[in-house]
Amino acid sequence: MNSDRVQVWKDFVEQIRKERLLVHHITNHVTMNFLANGVLAAGGSPMMVHDAREVEDAVGVADALVLNIGTLEEASAKSMKLALRKAMHCGVPVVLDPVGVGLSSFRQETIKELLSEYSKLKGVSPQTILTICGNAAEMKFLAGLGWDGRGADGDLNSSEDDLHQLAITAAKQTGCLIAMTGEKDVISDGERVIELSHGHHMLSLVTGTGCFATSMIALYQANLKDEAVHTISFLERTALALLILTKAAEEAVKTSRGPGSFQTKLLDELFLLESTKSIWEDEINWFERTAAVERGAHT
Repeated sequence: MNSDRVQVWKDFVEQIRKERLLVHHITNHVTMNFLANGVLAAGGSPMMVHDAREVEDAVGVADALVLNIGTLEEASAKSMKLALRKAMHCGVPVVLDPVGVGLSSFRQETIKELLSEYSKLKGVSPQTILTICGNAAEMKFLAGLGWDGRGADGDLNSSEDDLHQLAITAAKQTGCLIAMTGEKDVISDGERVIELSHGHHMLSLVTGTGCFATSMIALYQANLKDEAVHTISFLERTALALLILTKAAEEAVKTSRGPGSFQTKLLDELFLLESTKSIWEDEINWFERTAAVERGAHT
């Protein structure tokens, strides 16, 4: 493994914490507090501006944008469309969480309109990227394969090959980078695939951890001022965000008694970055595979 490349990843994580990047959320009311605390613990700065009269101003000063339809309302749908349009023109990376997208025609239409807007404005700026973070049931719907979800936490029992193909299909269908979370996390841009097999089932017992994966990705995709770290692709940034989150969960559960203490310990681990101390050595094979996937895009 190229030690220089590992150092780039290390420097990237440190630079995120140094710059205290501003992540603007139009998000789920149920999980808002946890997301704000999670972003703070991970080294960012959260903002939760929802009103249509000020969302464009908020996006204008943000480094990344999160759109989450968990508690979608007519007003928030309008704000999301305005925010996305502003982000595209300003070059602000966007991460979309299509919570329970197949549940209602309102959710389906809102996601359809957001993706249509992105398609029209894609390429306006080098940073105009839209990443979709969700579970397998949501990705299946976005891939045009129907809806098998139950509420916000629908999942699918699929083989590794099926999950990889689903992520690829969803990426091609939407034109977006896909981060599919679950027992295994699968990231794809429609051609390349990166898989993660970390985390703990305790994550599923705390409301908001799935939503926070979206926030974590946004933080790691945010616009950094340091040009030296811009060699890390959005695919790599997304994978690294989920790796650090899931490794933090594995550390947190070691001293947790249940979901309540786990939530607190998870925030502590994200803040202390204890989990990352072992990542650079314990996960060397993962970094090798990830680097190989990235190189494959340029051969």
